[in-house]
Amino acid sequence: RVNVWSADELIAAIVRALTMEAAERIARQQRDLIFVVSNTTQSWAARFFVDLKAVSHRSRKEEEPAMAIGFGLASFRCVGMGGMRTLEVTDVLAAYRKTVRRAIFVDWGGTLVPNDDRPLTPSLASEEYSRRLLPGPTHHCLEELCHDPRNFVMVVSGLARTQMEQVFGGLPAISLAAEHGLLYRVGSTPGAHYRGAGHWEQIIESFNDDWKDLAHAIVETYAMRTNGSYVQRKGSSVVWRFEDADLEFGAQQAKEMREHLDNLLQGYPVDVQVGKGYVEIKPAGVDKGVIVSLMLSHLAASSGGVDFVLCVGDDSSDEKMFEALHSRLGGGHSTPLPTSPRGLSAGQPSAHVFCATVGRKPSAAPYYVNDHEEVLE
Repeated sequence: RVNVWSADELIAAIVRALTMEAAERIARQQRDLIFVVSNTTQSWAARFFVDLKAVSHRSRKEEEPAMAIGFGLASFRCVGMGGMRTLEVTDVLAAYRKTVRRAIFVDWGGTLVPNDDRPLTPSLASEEYSRRLLPGPTHHCLEELCHDPRNFVMVVSGLARTQMEQVFGGLPAISLAAEHGLLYRVGSTPGAHYRGAGHWEQIIESFNDDWKDLAHAIVETYAMRTNGSYVQRKGSSVVWRFEDADLEFGAQQAKEMREHLDNLLQGYPVDVQVGKGYVEIKPAGVDKGVIVSLMLSHLAASSGGVDFVLCVGDDSSDEKMFEALHSRLGGGHSTPLPTSPRGLSAGQPSAHVFCATVGRKPSAAPYYVNDHEEVLE
């Protein structure tokens, strides 16, 4: 998608199309061909009348008023963000330099790297992250942070374990959490510094995945009628990605899908997460907040707690990290914060905690940075 009123964006899109690699051309052609062949005018009309009949029946039964969708005044909502502040680098550095046991939690896509150039198909989605190396500045920043024996650095992502290993293979001291924290690997910790990567562990011993086939069938139905979207099946979850679909239609389909999944998956131990351009169905009790809380407990036991926490993310799934820090520290976003009696270790006078979201938007974090480049700063 490009802004048709921006000459620079149009030129860049044309140049990209003319210089596109053969593999991407073929992927785009296959994606569009599958959609066109499977969505004939007749099938579209049939689905339209089925939906129209369902809405008509529900409206008569429940006497529901119609609601506007989009940017009209009837559906416009104002959200106050007066309490949010820009995360000042000087404040973070000042706290960082005078502390000795630090924990840093960061998201991956949209935080350490931009969310641009989404993959076109499930196969390319896997290949993209497999081939994708850390950009030089990002690799350098993480390497420097991990090299300091006073730091615990963890990247918390929705990526699969194999993709995390391939992207961060050159950083053995870094800690990783894959699939929103279901799987994790602890690297170096303050006071117990070592260079070798630890082994992977699962945050819950086992989970029932009988729901996956049903969830996949539902999600596949939405993917078939939403051009530009596709389905990913990870080890523990099913994901519908619609970043390349029409923005408004994709968001509308995501809302409807969530309601559909909530109804059909009642009784199954699952959570439905709607994020930036995706809907994910995953085991209940697994989120980024759970893994952050677990790591704080681990650090309290192994290193005596921490006196500095930096947590940055850009997506709705990252809000769980901010909420966990808020709950754990009795505030979670002020600096300094008392850590007793609910803090990281008894007797510790204070902890400097900075939670920031990427982009100014409603968030449990009190601070924000404008983009991933400011995260690297």
